[in-house]
Formats: sequence, structure tokens, C-alpha cells
Amino acid sequence: MNNGETNNTTLPSFATGEELLKWAKLKYGAVSSFANVGSPQRIHFQVGKEIGTSEDCIPETDFNAGQYLEREVISSEVESCPHPSKNARKEAHIVWLQQGHQDSGTQAVELNMNVTCDKGDPFNELSVLLVLKSQDSLLWNIGSTTHSTQFLVSGKYSLKHMSSGKIDGKALPDSKEGLIRMVHNRSIDFIASYTEIPSANRITLEVVRCAEKPTEAATTPQASSHPHSPTREIEGLLNLTVPWRCLENTIEVALVKQYLRDLKDPITAMTLWDSRCEAQDNTTHFVLRSGLEDCFTQVERGIHVKNKLIVTLASLQRVMVPFQCDLPEKLSLQLYSTPEFRLPSTTLEFSKVAYVQVSLRTADEESLLQLQECSLKTTGKASMPLIRNGTSTSSSVEILEAPYNPPGTRMHRFRFIYEANDGGRSSLSATLVCRVSLNRDNPSSFESSLEVKVKDPNSPPDGPGLGIGTVVGITFGAFLIGVLLTAALWYIYSHT
Repeated sequence: MNNGETNNTTLPSFATGEELLKWAKLKYGAVSSFANVGSPQRIHFQVGKEIGTSEDCIPETDFNAGQYLEREVISSEVESCPHPSKNARKEAHIVWLQQGHQDSGTQAVELNMNVTCDKGDPFNELSVLLVLKSQDSLLWNIGSTTHSTQFLVSGKYSLKHMSSGKIDGKALPDSKEGLIRMVHNRSIDFIASYTEIPSANRITLEVVRCAEKPTEAATTPQASSHPHSPTREIEGLLNLTVPWRCLENTIEVALVKQYLRDLKDPITAMTLWDSRCEAQDNTTHFVLRSGLEDCFTQVERGIHVKNKLIVTLASLQRVMVPFQCDLPEKLSLQLYSTPEFRLPSTTLEFSKVAYVQVSLRTADEESLLQLQECSLKTTGKASMPLIRNGTSTSSSVEILEAPYNPPGTRMHRFRFIYEANDGGRSSLSATLVCRVSLNRDNPSSFESSLEVKVKDPNSPPDGPGLGIGTVVGITFGAFLIGVLLTAALWYIYSHT
């Protein structure tokens, strides 16, 4: 560059990049860098950077030129799954950043999401689940988003509008199908975008959503609906930090008070939908625990738990934030004596058919559930295998047709006949053990056991007890005998 002017050279036509590289070497003697960039919107090249010491410029696949070359592109690989309803309550955006691990330490990527509208006002009340998949060593610096955004992030992430530092993410599936299934399991059907990006240091999601035009009967919006109101601030904070979780029989809410330092209107109290279920302040957290049958908690489809957090601010304003979590996956066994599978039992009889139901509580309704192993472990005897690798081990074991799975539950059924090789004993205890696997992107294995009582048919039966008629007869007979004895004693006494 000289006096503000740029030297331009008209290039000949080249069929390949290799021809261009050879021409540049012949004309200028050496080439400092060579990059093949597809359809960029802008290119930023930093002159003067030390690129390398090699005398020959040899192009490499997936070469990292980020230290001196940046490009801005519009991704053409965005996929979407339309929703049958034009007004889906919540939508998901999935971004999979596939750049590999670098030796330079933690990589940082800046991400922003903007809601725009070509004609009219943007819909800033959009509820979004943002899924960010990457290497675990990557740090997502998240800037602008909607006010009701939840995050599922691999690696770590930070929120620019909060001074909470780095937040640990979680393990996410390693396939497109797994990521989509994970979103669907959260009761979100509308996947607005799915994007795979080879590498980037800044990502901007442009979401076109227009606000509905107000009707004539509409009133002036309340202050609580303003983007910068305490209501939106609290909703955004809770949806970002997700302080709730479901345990076996309880809900637990633990809100880290460190995340609340920047609130202009501090939180003074927190309850569930039932105001009697109040959180305790232990100086570092607001902590709350509740049973599934308490505090107006609702359990849908046997696994989705719903309630609401009621937050009280220093200004005495109350903010209500609905939330949902799923019960942990759990395997359970039940023994039945009849093929109708109606009344569970804990007694197993020799030489009689027993029916077993293996049930897995899970929100995953798509992955294949396989019955891997089942065995009966009796006291003082070798374990009796019933099922091995999904197949019955003998003719006395039969895998039954899979029944209809109720919501939130996956089931297998089988029947078997227990034969004692040594004649058995009159009564002994046993343990039925089964293991299943759920074949998904991150395969999971579950095991459960059931204590049962094994009964020998040669042992005396447990009688039903004496009937009312028998009891009345015995009582009346005893009464008559007593009367006769009394009369006899009186006769003897009167004649002596």
C-alpha cells in the first residue's frame, strides 16, 4: 500500500488452486500463505504475522490459519424440522462445532443469538433451548440471547451479562440423531435449526420471528413484561442455571447465591407453587426439597415432573417460573403367578409357572431396550441362569411378546418353571436378578433384583384358618359342656 492506494494485479484464469500457487511462486519467488476459502462474506487478513519457517508453501487439509486469517461466512448447511403448529411454545437450536482439540489450551468461541423481524417488531419473548456441542476443552462465551433461553452445553460456558464465571456443561450425544432425540425427550418437538460448523471463533444465530400485532382490545403492557424488568431477569437467570433436579422420590432445588450478585432487586425468599414449601437459606444456596406428592407437584407420563418456583424479591415483587425435570432412569422387577400380570407376588413355587415383568422407567421411547441377562440365585445353591444375551437358556424359560409400553416405561416379560434338581427344601429364599441395556448414542446398562420366597409343594399348606361357622360351633359346644359340668356339681352338692 502506497499513499492510500492499493496495487492490483489482474490474475490469469486458473483451473485449480495448485496452478495459482505455482504461478505465484514463479512471479514473486515465494508464497507466505495459501488458503482456499469458499463463499466468504468478509475476509480479514493480518499482515506481518509470523506464519511459518518453511521455504515451500505446501497446502494442508484442516490447517489452522486463525492466527492471521479470519473469514465471515453464512452457513448453507442449516437444517430445520418444521412443527405442525405455527405457534410452537418452545423451539430448539442445535449447533455442533466440530473443530478438533488444540495444544494451545482452552479454546474460546463467542456466541450470540439475535431475534429479528423483516416487517414489524421481533418476538423477544421467544422461549428457546440452545444446544451447543463441542470438544470438552472449548469455552463458550455467550452474549446476547432471548430472555427465556435454556442451555445444554458440552465443555464450559460463561454468560457475559452475569459475573458468575465459568459454568460446567454436561456430556452430550456424539451424533446428530442423538442430539435430536435428546431435545425431543425434553418435550420439544420444534427443532428450528441444526447446524454443523467445522471451526469458528465467533458464531451468530439470526432467528427471524415477528411479534404478533396487538389487537384493539389489548391493554398497555405491564412493567413486568419489559425486557429489563426483574421478572425477565429472574426468569432468564433460573432458566440458565437450572437449579432444579429430580431424584428418586423427591424434587431438589439448589440455587447458588453467587449467581445472584448482579441482581438489582435481590431475592429474599423462594418457595414452590405451594407457598408452604419454602427454601432454606444456608448462606451459599437457597435449598428446597419436596416429595413428589407434595407442594402441588404434578407427574406426567410417569416420569415428567412439573412444578413452579415462586421467587420473592426485596421489593416484595413475586416472580413465578414454571419448571420441569425427569425422574432418574430405574429398572424394577415384579413376579406374578398368573399370565394376566395383575397381582404381584413374592412367592415362587416348585414346578409351577412363574411370570416376570422387567420394567425400565425412562423418557427415552425410541432407543432399543434389550433384555440381556436374568438368573435366579437361591440360598446355598448355584445360580440358575434363565436368560443369557437376550435368549432363554432352556425349554423351561420362554420370552413373551413385548406388551404395550405405558408412557415413561419400557417393558419385557418372560415366564419360567423352577425345578429343584435335589428335591428342594420346604422353604428357602432366593433372589431374581435381571440386567437390561438401552442402545443409544451413550449405551446404558441397568440391573435390578427382587427377593422372593421359594415354596416346596410338599410342605404343609398354609391353611386359610377356621371359618366363622367352626368358631361358633366350638364356642357353643364349650358353653354346653360348661353348663352340664355346673349342673352336675350342683347336683352332687345338694345331695351330700
